[in-house]
Order: sequence, then C-alpha cells, then structure tokens
Amino acid sequence: MRKMTAAAILAFMAGASPAISETTIVFNNFLAPNDALWTDVMAPWIADIEAATEGRVKFTVPDSSLAPPPELLNSVQQGVMDGAFSMVGFARETNPELQMPLLPMTYFGDKETSVALWRTYEQFFKGKNALKDVELLGLVTTPANSLISMDATKPIDSLAAMAGLKMWSPPGIPAEALTAAGAVVSPGPAVRMHEVISGGVVDSFCCINFESLEVFGVIDFAKASTEVPGSIFAPAFAVYVRSDVWATISPEDQEKIRAVSGEALAARAAGGDDKETAARERALASGKTITPASDAFVAELTAAFAPVKDAWIASVQPMGIDGTAALDFYIAEQAKIAEGN
Repeated sequence: MRKMTAAAILAFMAGASPAISETTIVFNNFLAPNDALWTDVMAPWIADIEAATEGRVKFTVPDSSLAPPPELLNSVQQGVMDGAFSMVGFARETNPELQMPLLPMTYFGDKETSVALWRTYEQFFKGKNALKDVELLGLVTTPANSLISMDATKPIDSLAAMAGLKMWSPPGIPAEALTAAGAVVSPGPAVRMHEVISGGVVDSFCCINFESLEVFGVIDFAKASTEVPGSIFAPAFAVYVRSDVWATISPEDQEKIRAVSGEALAARAAGGDDKETAARERALASGKTITPASDAFVAELTAAFAPVKDAWIASVQPMGIDGTAALDFYIAEQAKIAEGN
C-alpha cells in the first residue's frame, strides 16, 4: 500500500510548506513475534528506516503472515504485500546464485556469514540475475547446526553411520547433500519437523540450530549431536520491497534506506550466535551429547559434498558468475570478518 499525501495545495493556501510525499510499506512477517530474527534483526531495521527517512517511509506489519513462506516472494511480486523476507531456498529455480550460503560446510558465524554473503553478492552477483520485480535490500543468515542422532548410543560419526540412516532435513540443498552422504532423507519444512520426528518416521535429523529445536519442541529428541566445521546448513533470507513501491520513494530517501540496509542489516545478525551458544549450553546441561566430528569424518563429508558444490558452481555459470571464485571469496571473507575486518 502506498500513500502519497495530497494536501500540498491546502497547505500552501494556509501559508505552510508543501507536504512531503510519504510511502507506507505493508511488510510481511511470517515468524513468531518473539523470534530472534524478527526482534533482533528485522524489526530494528524497520525502525532504522523510519528514523533515517524522518517518517517519510513507514511500515505496517500485519498481525499474521499474508502468505505461506514458499509463496512470499511471489506474493510481493503480485502485490499482496509490499515487502517481505523469505528463505532464499524458495527462489532456487529463478536465482541459483542466492543458494550459495545453503551449501554445506560454509557457515562460520552468524555475523561472519551474513556480512560475507552481502559482500559476495555485491562483488559477484549484483547485476547478473536480479530478483524479478523487487528491490533486494539485504541478505541475512541465522545460526546453523549439523548432525543429530535420536539415539545417544549411536552418534553420527562416519559415513558408515550415515549409510541408510533415516533423517529429516530441510528440503533442497541440505537434503541433497545428506543424500550424497548416504542418508535416507525425509525432507520437509521446519513447521512439520515435530510431526515427523516425534512420530518415529526418522532416526535422526539435521541442520536446525539448538534454539530453534527448542522453539519447534524437538530438543528432547536430540540425544547426540555431531558438529561439523562449517556446519551442514545455515538458513539464509532475502529482504526485499516491490519495485513499484521502491519507485515511490525519493532518490534521497532511497540512499538513506540503503545506508541502513545491505551490510548494515547483515551486521545485525551478530547477536544470533550468542543466543545459539546459550541454547547449546542448555542442551549440554540437560544431558545431551555434543561432539566435534573427527578429522576422518570431516574428510569423508568433504568428499561426499563436493558434487553438491560442483553442481552449484555449474548452475551459476550461465549467468556469467564464477562460482568457484565467489565461494572462495565468501569463505575467505568470513575469516576476515572474524578477525575484525
């Protein structure tokens, strides 16, 4: 919904300055109102924009999501709402380049991945394959996780242990990676994981961080966790506003919005790791086992996941993107950010 104040004539006749145009953005939130991604990242970002534009750009957030997560981008494009944030995995067919942060063993900290992802986008992806009919304003990640066994006596510590193992995971790249490692994967959305895990359909699950395991009510089933360097999967989200809505904003205010978006928005993800660390400590205190993957297991997984990464590199080549260079930059940039650069 856009609103252009139309009182300029009356204001002029009253001796006042002409009114300045305003834009009101109906912005969707599909998360619970107390979800950390909303409270710590998205809501403060909205406040930053309203403050930076001195109220000329305002946001209205509906009490409930106007569309299911897989349909959010399409719903913004179709005008159901003006802006949203959604998992990049839902744009896999149209935007394979944005799937890079979903690749296994590429997550080394929430601020690190979020900021490095935006820098990689700016250097390698921008201008190559824009999201259709929307202005991309940010990319953020949330904390990752690795392999979780529902049997404390059977930790997932080798490819042999994964062979034929029934496992739940998010769909898309993580499911493909786990399949490549020998698991029998039952992929599905996180909102359905409790049903699958509590119903005994699987023996293990993957990739959902400890804080989210608490939120989704499955932490009691997480008996033994194996932590892999770089984790198996980290959720990543694109933040966008429909192009025609963006066009109603003055160039000056667009620049103000960009100044608090992009890398500044990505840096807001820094608190995610602190909350995840606390949730991990709660898991340990409750008797869960958390063990680092051995060097031998890491080597096995690296080899098993190589075709998945190669497939991603091949998928972006037709767009003129050097996937190998982009992925190397993404990993190296995370190390730089971890050192304070």
